[in-house]
Amino acid sequence: MIPGIYQLIDSSLTHELRFDTISNNLANIGTTAFKKDVISFSNALSMNNTTATDLTPGPIRYTGNDLDVALDNRGFFKVQTPKGIRYTRNGTFTLKTDYTLTDQNGNPVLGQNGLIRVNGKNVLIKPDGQILVDGRPEGTILVVDFKHPRFLRKEGSTYFTYAGHSNDIYTVENPRIQQRYLEQSNVNMTEEMIKMVETLRAFESSEKAVQCIDEMMSKMVNDPALIQ
Repeated sequence: MIPGIYQLIDSSLTHELRFDTISNNLANIGTTAFKKDVISFSNALSMNNTTATDLTPGPIRYTGNDLDVALDNRGFFKVQTPKGIRYTRNGTFTLKTDYTLTDQNGNPVLGQNGLIRVNGKNVLIKPDGQILVDGRPEGTILVVDFKHPRFLRKEGSTYFTYAGHSNDIYTVENPRIQQRYLEQSNVNMTEEMIKMVETLRAFESSEKAVQCIDEMMSKMVNDPALIQ
Protein backbone atom coordinates (compact mmCIF):
# COMPACT_ATOMS: atom_id res chain seq x y z
CA MET A 1 0.00 0.00 0.00
CA ILE A 2 1.34 3.45 -0.93
CA PRO A 3 2.25 5.49 2.16
CA GLY A 4 -0.31 8.16 2.99
CA ILE A 5 -3.37 6.45 1.50
CA TYR A 6 -4.85 5.74 4.92
CA GLN A 7 -4.37 9.35 5.95
CA LEU A 8 -6.16 10.52 2.81
CA ILE A 9 -9.08 8.17 3.42
CA ASP A 10 -9.18 9.31 7.03
CA SER A 11 -9.24 12.93 5.87
CA SER A 12 -12.06 12.28 3.39
CA LEU A 13 -14.23 10.63 6.04
CA THR A 14 -13.56 13.47 8.45
CA HIS A 15 -14.58 16.12 5.92
CA GLU A 16 -17.66 14.16 4.88
CA LEU A 17 -18.93 13.84 8.44
CA ARG A 18 -18.12 17.47 9.19
CA PHE A 19 -20.08 18.44 6.08
CA ASP A 20 -23.09 16.43 7.32
CA THR A 21 -22.91 18.16 10.70
CA ILE A 22 -22.81 21.62 9.12
CA SER A 23 -25.71 20.68 6.84
CA ASN A 24 -27.78 19.63 9.85
CA ASN A 25 -26.97 22.90 11.60
CA LEU A 26 -28.12 24.90 8.58
CA ALA A 27 -31.28 22.79 8.24
CA ASN A 28 -32.23 23.77 11.80
CA ILE A 29 -31.48 27.46 11.57
CA GLY A 30 -35.21 28.17 11.95
CA THR A 31 -35.76 25.69 14.80
CA THR A 32 -36.60 27.39 18.09
CA ALA A 33 -33.76 27.14 20.64
CA PHE A 34 -31.76 24.74 18.43
CA LYS A 35 -28.12 24.28 19.48
CA LYS A 36 -25.54 23.69 16.77
CA ASP A 37 -23.09 20.79 16.85
CA VAL A 38 -19.34 20.98 16.44
CA ILE A 39 -17.55 17.79 15.44
CA SER A 40 -13.90 16.87 14.96
CA PHE A 41 -12.14 13.58 14.36
CA SER A 42 -8.74 12.45 15.55
CA ASN A 43 -9.11 9.18 13.68
CA ALA A 44 -12.18 8.84 11.49
CA LEU A 45 -11.37 5.26 10.51
CA SER A 46 -11.65 4.14 14.13
CA MET A 47 -14.54 6.57 14.75
CA ASN A 48 -12.53 8.12 17.57
CA ASN A 49 -14.23 11.48 17.57
CA THR A 50 -15.05 14.36 19.83
CA THR A 51 -18.50 15.85 19.45
CA ALA A 52 -19.82 18.84 21.30
CA THR A 53 -23.04 20.79 21.31
CA ASP A 54 -22.59 24.53 21.47
CA LEU A 55 -24.92 25.59 24.29
CA THR A 56 -24.41 29.30 23.71
CA PRO A 57 -27.81 31.04 23.98
CA GLY A 58 -29.31 32.14 20.69
CA PRO A 59 -30.83 35.57 20.07
CA ILE A 60 -34.38 36.11 21.29
CA ARG A 61 -37.27 37.56 19.31
CA TYR A 62 -40.59 39.03 20.32
CA THR A 63 -43.70 36.96 19.50
CA GLY A 64 -46.43 38.62 21.57
CA ASN A 65 -47.84 35.25 22.70
CA ASP A 66 -48.52 35.12 26.44
CA LEU A 67 -47.29 31.54 26.81
CA ASP A 68 -44.05 32.00 24.86
CA VAL A 69 -41.02 32.34 27.13
CA ALA A 70 -37.29 32.64 26.55
CA LEU A 71 -34.39 32.07 28.92
CA ASP A 72 -32.06 35.05 28.87
CA ASN A 73 -29.20 33.14 30.47
CA ARG A 74 -28.11 29.56 31.17
CA GLY A 75 -30.61 26.91 32.19
CA PHE A 76 -33.24 24.54 30.85
CA PHE A 77 -36.93 23.93 31.28
CA LYS A 78 -37.85 20.52 32.68
CA VAL A 79 -40.45 18.50 30.76
CA GLN A 80 -42.24 15.25 31.61
CA THR A 81 -42.39 13.07 28.49
CA PRO A 82 -43.60 9.47 28.00
CA LYS A 83 -39.90 8.48 27.90
CA GLY A 84 -39.09 10.28 31.13
CA ILE A 85 -37.73 13.66 32.10
CA ARG A 86 -36.28 15.75 29.29
CA TYR A 87 -34.72 19.21 29.22
CA THR A 88 -35.24 21.98 26.68
CA ARG A 89 -34.77 25.68 26.08
CA ASN A 90 -37.70 25.80 23.70
CA GLY A 91 -40.30 27.92 25.48
CA THR A 92 -43.12 27.48 22.96
CA PHE A 93 -45.71 26.58 25.59
CA THR A 94 -49.41 25.89 25.26
CA LEU A 95 -52.32 24.49 27.29
CA LYS A 96 -54.12 21.16 27.36
CA THR A 97 -57.88 20.97 27.68
CA ASP A 98 -57.44 20.64 31.46
CA TYR A 99 -55.35 23.86 31.42
CA THR A 100 -52.07 22.03 32.13
CA LEU A 101 -49.08 23.98 30.83
CA THR A 102 -47.31 21.92 28.16
CA ASP A 103 -44.60 22.29 25.55
CA GLN A 104 -45.35 22.31 21.82
CA ASN A 105 -45.38 18.48 21.82
CA GLY A 106 -48.09 18.31 24.49
CA ASN A 107 -45.74 17.22 27.28
CA PRO A 108 -46.24 18.86 30.71
CA VAL A 109 -43.81 21.60 31.68
CA LEU A 110 -42.79 21.06 35.29
CA GLY A 111 -42.96 23.75 37.93
CA GLN A 112 -41.24 23.92 41.28
CA ASN A 113 -44.21 22.02 42.77
CA GLY A 114 -45.08 19.74 39.85
CA LEU A 115 -47.61 20.40 37.10
CA ILE A 116 -48.77 23.95 36.39
CA ARG A 117 -52.37 24.80 35.47
CA VAL A 118 -53.23 28.09 33.83
CA ASN A 119 -56.97 28.80 33.90
CA GLY A 120 -57.80 32.42 33.29
CA LYS A 121 -57.56 35.33 30.87
CA ASN A 122 -54.67 37.50 31.99
CA VAL A 123 -51.40 35.57 32.21
CA LEU A 124 -48.26 37.19 33.58
CA ILE A 125 -45.00 35.27 33.71
CA LYS A 126 -42.44 37.04 35.84
CA PRO A 127 -38.66 36.91 35.23
CA ASP A 128 -38.24 34.39 38.08
CA GLY A 129 -40.77 32.05 36.43
CA GLN A 130 -43.72 32.77 38.72
CA ILE A 131 -47.04 32.62 36.85
CA LEU A 132 -49.88 34.94 37.80
CA VAL A 133 -53.31 34.24 36.28
CA ASP A 134 -55.80 37.08 36.77
CA GLY A 135 -53.56 38.16 39.62
CA ARG A 136 -53.50 34.72 41.30
CA PRO A 137 -50.20 32.81 41.68
CA GLU A 138 -50.55 29.46 39.88
CA GLY A 139 -47.03 28.10 40.17
CA THR A 140 -43.46 28.80 39.14
CA ILE A 141 -41.75 27.42 36.05
CA LEU A 142 -38.80 25.28 37.08
CA VAL A 143 -35.45 26.16 35.52
CA VAL A 144 -32.52 23.80 36.08
CA ASP A 145 -28.90 23.65 35.06
CA PHE A 146 -26.03 21.14 35.18
CA LYS A 147 -22.64 21.09 36.85
CA HIS A 148 -21.29 19.12 33.90
CA PRO A 149 -23.19 20.17 30.74
CA ARG A 150 -20.88 17.98 28.61
CA PHE A 151 -23.08 15.03 29.63
CA LEU A 152 -26.14 16.52 27.91
CA ARG A 153 -27.24 14.49 24.89
CA LYS A 154 -29.54 15.65 22.10
CA GLU A 155 -32.73 13.70 21.54
CA GLY A 156 -34.65 15.54 18.83
CA SER A 157 -37.46 18.10 19.13
CA THR A 158 -34.91 20.31 20.96
CA TYR A 159 -34.93 17.85 23.88
CA PHE A 160 -31.86 16.86 25.87
CA THR A 161 -31.22 13.96 28.21
CA TYR A 162 -28.59 14.05 30.92
CA ALA A 163 -26.11 11.18 31.13
CA GLY A 164 -24.40 12.45 34.25
CA HIS A 165 -25.24 11.96 37.93
CA SER A 166 -28.60 13.25 39.16
CA ASN A 167 -26.80 15.18 41.91
CA ASP A 168 -25.25 17.34 39.20
CA ILE A 169 -28.66 18.84 38.37
CA TYR A 170 -29.60 21.93 40.34
CA THR A 171 -32.36 24.54 40.35
CA VAL A 172 -31.39 27.95 39.01
CA GLU A 173 -32.19 30.36 41.81
CA ASN A 174 -32.43 33.56 39.79
CA PRO A 175 -33.48 32.67 36.24
CA ARG A 176 -34.18 35.41 33.73
CA ILE A 177 -37.35 34.47 31.86
CA GLN A 178 -38.79 36.81 29.25
CA GLN A 179 -42.49 36.42 28.53
CA ARG A 180 -43.74 36.78 24.93
CA TYR A 181 -40.27 36.02 23.56
CA LEU A 182 -38.66 32.91 22.07
CA GLU A 183 -35.02 31.95 21.77
CA GLN A 184 -33.87 31.39 18.22
CA SER A 185 -31.29 28.94 16.92
CA ASN A 186 -27.67 29.79 17.75
CA VAL A 187 -26.62 28.84 14.21
CA ASN A 188 -24.92 31.68 12.34
CA MET A 189 -25.73 31.17 8.67
CA THR A 190 -22.73 33.10 7.33
CA GLU A 191 -20.31 31.26 9.60
CA GLU A 192 -21.73 27.85 8.73
CA MET A 193 -21.75 28.58 4.98
CA ILE A 194 -18.06 29.54 5.12
CA LYS A 195 -17.31 26.31 7.00
CA MET A 196 -19.29 24.33 4.44
CA VAL A 197 -17.35 25.78 1.49
CA GLU A 198 -14.02 25.18 3.25
CA THR A 199 -15.00 21.60 4.12
CA LEU A 200 -16.21 20.88 0.58
CA ARG A 201 -12.96 22.15 -0.92
CA ALA A 202 -10.89 20.11 1.54
CA PHE A 203 -12.97 17.00 0.76
CA GLU A 204 -12.51 17.50 -2.99
CA SER A 205 -8.73 17.89 -2.51
CA SER A 206 -8.54 14.64 -0.55
CA GLU A 207 -10.63 12.80 -3.13
CA LYS A 208 -8.47 14.12 -5.96
CA ALA A 209 -5.32 12.94 -4.20
CA VAL A 210 -6.83 9.47 -3.69
CA GLN A 211 -7.79 9.39 -7.37
CA CYS A 212 -4.23 10.28 -8.42
CA ILE A 213 -2.81 7.51 -6.24
CA ASP A 214 -5.33 5.06 -7.68
CA GLU A 215 -4.33 5.98 -11.23
CA MET A 216 -0.64 5.63 -10.36
CA MET A 217 -1.21 2.17 -8.82
CA SER A 218 -3.19 1.11 -11.90
CA LYS A 219 -0.27 2.09 -14.15
CA MET A 220 2.16 0.19 -11.95
CA VAL A 221 0.04 -2.97 -12.14
CA ASN A 222 -0.43 -2.75 -15.89
CA ASP A 223 3.18 -1.80 -16.68
CA PRO A 224 5.59 -4.07 -14.73
CA ALA A 225 8.54 -2.09 -16.11
CA LEU A 226 7.60 0.77 -13.78
CA ILE A 227 8.27 -1.33 -10.68
CA GLN A 228 11.56 -2.88 -11.79
